[in-house]
Amino acid sequence: MINFDNKNVVIYAEGRFDSTNAKVAASFIRYHADKCVAVIDSTKAGATCEEILGYGGNIPVVSDLPSTLDKQIDVFMIGNGLFHSDLPQEYRENIKRALEQKVHVVSGIHYRLAQDPELKALADKMGVVIWDTKEPPAGLGTSQYKLLDIPQFIVHTVGSDCRVGKKNTALEVTNYLNQQGTETVFAAMGQSGIYITGKGIAIDAVPSDFVAGATEKLILDSVSGSNAVVVLVEGQGSITHPAYSAVTLGLLHGSMPHALILCHEANLEAHKNWEKTPLLSLNQLIDTYETLGGYLRPCKVVGVSVNCKSLSDDEARDVIAQVEQDTGLPATDVYKFGAQKLADAVESFRNNKNK
Repeated sequence: MINFDNKNVVIYAEGRFDSTNAKVAASFIRYHADKCVAVIDSTKAGATCEEILGYGGNIPVVSDLPSTLDKQIDVFMIGNGLFHSDLPQEYRENIKRALEQKVHVVSGIHYRLAQDPELKALADKMGVVIWDTKEPPAGLGTSQYKLLDIPQFIVHTVGSDCRVGKKNTALEVTNYLNQQGTETVFAAMGQSGIYITGKGIAIDAVPSDFVAGATEKLILDSVSGSNAVVVLVEGQGSITHPAYSAVTLGLLHGSMPHALILCHEANLEAHKNWEKTPLLSLNQLIDTYETLGGYLRPCKVVGVSVNCKSLSDDEARDVIAQVEQDTGLPATDVYKFGAQKLADAVESFRNNKNK
């Protein structure tokens, strides 16, 4: 593991730097822009993060690693995922260049860099660390049903699809509740959340038998020694996604939530890159998540987080109002309008359950 405190990070996102295709990069920059000194993407070199993402200020996008050598670089981060477990040659060459400059490497791809003989030998020679955030922690097992015995109120973000804002919603609700005096911890289940908070488990790399157990372990570890009364568990995938539903169900059962927040992207009608699989209606999704989650402990969707990044504020208000009318639940876009509605819904449900 690498502590990002007082470290300068360069992010590698060649050919894919935007908020959708390099969400690891985009998420890190949103929450830790002060630590990022440059993004590598030759197809967008010369632009700034602000111009591409809408945030991040004047962080430059550069063509290659040598373009950053005038800066003090401590960490080379791979800022996007791959849909396979191989290591492209272009990635290998850039990782080697970073290691040769005595720069630590952080990777969230499925290929284990630290187990690659060439890269491991080079890292050892240069005295730097390779951190594969996809590597599951040792000692995982199946769920032991222990979450029924802890006093914390568990909230889990679930989605209509991938990349609709589950992590962002969980983080923003966590931050808002803490600001209001309700001590809340965030349980990161993906590499972006791990980079932002410094801890967690990349649940999509855990063997399927142990997904629920790993979720249980992370929640127990997150509340151990803390005064937290609420846990926000980051969601992954979607229960209806043809490729990723397995991890979604494991997380849902493993977290044993009291409350759910459904995350959705405005005007999305089918799964991204799976256009032949239309989304269920929001009310059908709510019923599905409550039914599947309720096998272990009754749970309820208490609000809807609507990602309206492609809309103007006025358009977003209209979409959100329609979602509230259709579902009868409070809804908001946590970045455009803040997380108060969802946080208030969580607190109202929690307080009613405690009566």
